[in-house]
Amino acid sequence: MTDTEDRQRDSASTDTGGIASGSTIEDRLSEFDPRELARSLGARANGDRERSEGGGDRNDSPLSAVCYRSISGANENQWNNAVSQSDRGTLFHRYEWLRAIEDGFDSDPCHIVVEKRGNPVGLMPNFVTDLSLPDAVVDALPVTPPVRQLVSADPGFGGPVVTSSEGDTVDLLFDALETVAGPRILSHRVRAYDPEYVRYGRYLEARGYRSTLDSCLLVLDLGDGWEAIRENMDKERRRDLRKAHEQDYRVEIDPLGDDLETTYRWYAKNVDRVNGTAHPREFLEAIADRLEERVRVFRAVVDGDDVGRYVYLLDEEGGTLHHWLSAIPDTENYQYHPSELMHERAIKWGIERGDDRYSFGRTGSHFDNSVFTFKRKYGGDAIPLVEMETGYSRLGWSLYRLGRSLYLERTQ
Repeated sequence: MTDTEDRQRDSASTDTGGIASGSTIEDRLSEFDPRELARSLGARANGDRERSEGGGDRNDSPLSAVCYRSISGANENQWNNAVSQSDRGTLFHRYEWLRAIEDGFDSDPCHIVVEKRGNPVGLMPNFVTDLSLPDAVVDALPVTPPVRQLVSADPGFGGPVVTSSEGDTVDLLFDALETVAGPRILSHRVRAYDPEYVRYGRYLEARGYRSTLDSCLLVLDLGDGWEAIRENMDKERRRDLRKAHEQDYRVEIDPLGDDLETTYRWYAKNVDRVNGTAHPREFLEAIADRLEERVRVFRAVVDGDDVGRYVYLLDEEGGTLHHWLSAIPDTENYQYHPSELMHERAIKWGIERGDDRYSFGRTGSHFDNSVFTFKRKYGGDAIPLVEMETGYSRLGWSLYRLGRSLYLERTQ
């Protein structure tokens, strides 16, 4: 079916790094000396400091960096004030969102905060996540590889948030993260949805980060108004809207905490249908509890029966209404056009609220992707996600990227 969330989380690069055609995974990986790899990894073993003083080489700087292994160690008001005062703060940087991730996942946070005389002037949320490799690749490696990475942030988006002294603050955010990451962390990935994060592109390249174009957001400018948005839709989408309006329908807007059991069950069925992995129920429970005013469920009701639900995030900091989760339980329900009904109501609601943008959610950036194609027919602009990654272990990162690239070659 076309109206499903693209749950594909594989951020693998297709860059093969000049690998000869016909090489096997085993042949290429056998060229790495496991002793050299071990030395490379062990060289980072003594870097587990929790505080780093000074801005880069400027030892007289009033800035200092702290790593929080749980967001609960930070001051909630100070944290959220920094998010609100920054030009690039979003809902996904807020204390409550990060606390919900910690409540709902077995995660290892590594949140970096830069302080100036005790007040935060920069922050970057990070979580340790697993890097997945097929068993065939892992078995072929000369040593068991580190298979964890730091992501800013997951679920959601991240990147640095800075309120002042941008140059020194950004330096210290990334310097401190490298210092405390630990020897078994293979890499760091920054994922941001605000195109303004491109301002850090050259800076991150200089630090060894490489950009990817695997994902995007399809976004509507709500300032255009509903009539202009509707006219800009593909004719197929306008036709389906007309068909949807021929029914006895309504769309209700509820808090996530209302009937969360049904919403989660339908969401899990939706994800299972596309072979994805659903977020833990505990995560949604934490979102409903900690972000009650920032999340809404839209319910499409046709002939008195619920035929589908969408979960939305109200990103007031980012000026964006995000379609976050789909919960359409059965493929038979698509005959009632629940997607068209809920997207229409949510777009109009976002306009009424004064939101700047309407996001259809993260989507694989491939012209032949059915989810991309379906969402594109609503007339939204494809905005590439700002995603950049770097390896902390030179040889370990080379091993991982080589194995990943060869596996993709083999399976394409």
